[in-house]
Amino acid sequence: MIRENILKDRTFLIFLILGLMVPFFIKGYALKVAIMIILWGIAAYGWDVISGHGGQLSLGQAAFFAIGAYSVNIAYLSFGIPSLIGIIIGIVFSAIIALAIGLVVLRLRGPYFTLCTLAVGEILRTLLIYFKGFTGGAVGLSFPYQEHSFISMQYTYDYPYYYLGFVMLIIAIITSTVIKNSSFGLKLAAIRNDCDAAESVGINLMMTKSKAFIIAAMITSMSGSFYAIFMNYIDPGTVCGFGLSVQILLIALVGGRRTKWGPLLGAAILIPITELTNAYFGHIRSGLPMLVYSIILIFVVLYASEGIVNIFSKRFAKPIKEEI
Repeated sequence: MIRENILKDRTFLIFLILGLMVPFFIKGYALKVAIMIILWGIAAYGWDVISGHGGQLSLGQAAFFAIGAYSVNIAYLSFGIPSLIGIIIGIVFSAIIALAIGLVVLRLRGPYFTLCTLAVGEILRTLLIYFKGFTGGAVGLSFPYQEHSFISMQYTYDYPYYYLGFVMLIIAIITSTVIKNSSFGLKLAAIRNDCDAAESVGINLMMTKSKAFIIAAMITSMSGSFYAIFMNYIDPGTVCGFGLSVQILLIALVGGRRTKWGPLLGAAILIPITELTNAYFGHIRSGLPMLVYSIILIFVVLYASEGIVNIFSKRFAKPIKEEI
């Protein structure tokens, strides 16, 4: 039933067609920006599962992003495993780590949960610096060119990377939509609104939140793997820093939580702004993109607390209403 509704969604089908045509109309640097929009959109959909649908504010998604990124690199550099298998390893490993961490941190609520997720990201970043035999330490890892093939996930041109990311984005969008329209999504909505009331009607809080945490980790890991493959270089500060978790959070908040297009719209707004500010003002002040992010976030909080996507929704269609 849910799958059928997705396939009958005209906006989704239009997006699918237009998305497939993008590389035919833009090239060079513009295509690279489109790929980055897809990459960060995927990460934002991952955050939205646990923090949007589940209402558990996470500031540690960078940890799972880093697990995906380092899994691809270490799998090839240390064991000769190609990138396609490395992506799967990263996703599985992220699910296992999320399950282990979730058994501890998901017992906490509110700011205590948020602070614990922040600590998880910082602990992993420290470990990545310490175990430099595998991770390259603070210097990071360069991903050598293997071959132009599907299994290695390395290509001479950018458009295969675009389609690889687009497939991952579709998976993230469908996953988010299925969760929202399922009984699992209703349980998350009940937990988000009132944990005690949800538990009183028989909802297993730990099991439900753990599932959301694991799904969020898997999607975020997928985006991290894609980042490592596309950028060919990673280091702890870049893929596991607090700033990355904040960037993922801002993208989802600006676009709109618990919406089909919110995380992607947020990425489509913030990523080009980041590229432009870095290109024209990066030599003046290195932290300018974060300042711009802060200004946009203030605007969203004051004038569009449910995200930019709802501004268009209220103007051209029916407003997006809160679930339960």
